[in-house]
Order: sequence, then C-alpha cells, then structure tokens
Amino acid sequence: MPAEVSTVVHDGSVTEEDRREVEAHWGGGGMAEVAGTDVKDDFVQPAWTGGGLIARTVGRLYASSGVGGGPGACTATVVGVRTVITAGHCVRTSTEGSPARAAAWDRNLYFVPGYQGESGPHGGFTVRRVRMAEDWQTDGQDVAMLEMNPGPDGRNISEVVGAQPISFTSAPGTAGHFFGYPYTDRVLHCSGVTKWAAAKALVRIPCHMGMGSSGGPYLSGDPAAGSVVAVNVSGDDDTSYGTALGAFAQSLYQQSEHG
Repeated sequence: MPAEVSTVVHDGSVTEEDRREVEAHWGGGGMAEVAGTDVKDDFVQPAWTGGGLIARTVGRLYASSGVGGGPGACTATVVGVRTVITAGHCVRTSTEGSPARAAAWDRNLYFVPGYQGESGPHGGFTVRRVRMAEDWQTDGQDVAMLEMNPGPDGRNISEVVGAQPISFTSAPGTAGHFFGYPYTDRVLHCSGVTKWAAAKALVRIPCHMGMGSSGGPYLSGDPAAGSVVAVNVSGDDDTSYGTALGAFAQSLYQQSEHG
C-alpha cells in the first residue's frame, strides 16, 4: 500500500455524556431492534463452538446510519490494548454519486465482544476515535481502526476479553478462517485456502456469509488463536473478499494504540 494514502481521524464518544447516551441508546432497545432481524438457526455457515480468543474478541459493532439514522451491525475484532478493527464502510455511509471522502459518518458506534443470543457476556464499549483512509472505497483501503474507550469499570477492552494477534506481513496461500455475524445471533465460521485478489489489495476465501459479516476477521494459523490478516469487505455466492492488512493498516493500528 502506498505510503501517501491520506487518512482521516473522526471523534466518536469523547465525553462521559457521549458515552452514556450511546450506552442508553443500544441498551434501551437499539440492540433488541437489530436482534429482531437476526437468524437464530439454519445458518449459512456453522456457528463457532471452539471457544478461545475468538469467542471473546470477535463481536458485533452497532451503528446508526449517517444517512437516515437507521440501526445496523457489522463484525469487528479486538486486536490491541484499546484497538478494534473492522471495515471502513461499517462506520461511514455513502450516497450514490458522491466521493468516498464525502460519505456521512455513522453515529452511536458501540461494540459488544462475544455477542451471543441478544446479549454480550462482557458488556459493551464505546468508540472514542475512528482512523481510516480518506478514499476508503479504493481496493485495499476499506479498513478502520477504532480506538475504544475504557469500560464502565475503567479497564481497557483487552483487559476484559484479551486481544487477537494481528499481522501486517502475512501472505495468502494457506488455510484461512473467516468469522462473522451475517445478521445472526452468534458468530459463524468458515475456512478454506486463501488467495490474492485485486492486485494483492484483497484476500479471497472460498466461503460466503453475507451482509453483517463485513469487518469480520480472516485469520491465518490456528483458528482458535491465529493472527488477523484481513477484514471482510464483500462477497458473492461462493467467495468472500477481505482487505489485506499491510503497511497502511499497520500505520493506522500504531496511531490507534499510541496516538
């Protein structure tokens, strides 16, 4: 990824009042509204039953659309002391005919790690800042790092659930594992040999999940504790595509952890 990629930083819940409002929004019926559309059986892929870090660090990212305000959800993963990774399009809503940089920022971002059965065993966390590419619709740039606020007890998110390893140098060609919430009440899992796509900007994996799994991690290595190497951004009937994590994603990550 070229070093000159322009990035943007957007503030989310930066005050205590902001955090309380977001928590009240989703706890007061917002999560239940999304859950009303969830599939609870007959999943497109099997549910993950292997426990481990996946069961704690992968979760649902809720947002109110920046265009219209309707509720929606993507998938995201804890990858640092205070950093959660997802797809860029999970935090911005574009309008037809407008450039990516003009897209509206989604509101009320709220992450529930380990979400299952309409709740999260570890509570929820608000987002302090979002870091992503200005032209996030370009192949290889649809990724966002979310700097999380501490939880109500003052602990960072990783102190509560741990953090999935992340790699910015992995290459496809071996078995990969994809996890996501395609509007389901638990995280699903599929696997297959990964390959490059879109001039090495994307990673493809031969399985399909569907809407809601955007932002979900592609892992290399052990499916219970492998490294995140891409985040899901699109798919068709039999293949999913993820933004490959390289130098650009690494820069965003370092800013989120230490900025």
